[in-house]
Amino acid sequence: MVVAQVWRDPQGRQVQLARLLQAVDVRPVDQQAGRDAGILLGLAGIADPVDATVVLLAGPGDRILTSDPADLTRLTEAAARRAIVVAC
Repeated sequence: MVVAQVWRDPQGRQVQLARLLQAVDVRPVDQQAGRDAGILLGLAGIADPVDATVVLLAGPGDRILTSDPADLTRLTEAAARRAIVVAC
């Protein structure tokens, strides 16, 4: 779902994004992850389930690249995660 939020070129010519995605750990999201994300959204007062899922999948020291550092920071704090939020 994160890829869907940023990929816009129907011809697949987003070279920089494609390169970045090669270095990204892509993981499936199951029903339990969806429930956990919903709980985190309630705790943080945030509405984006994709952001919450990214935070829950991030490990200590992982970097989360985002154009919305305020929401991601709130989510990492609510989840007590030690991921690093990086504005881009």
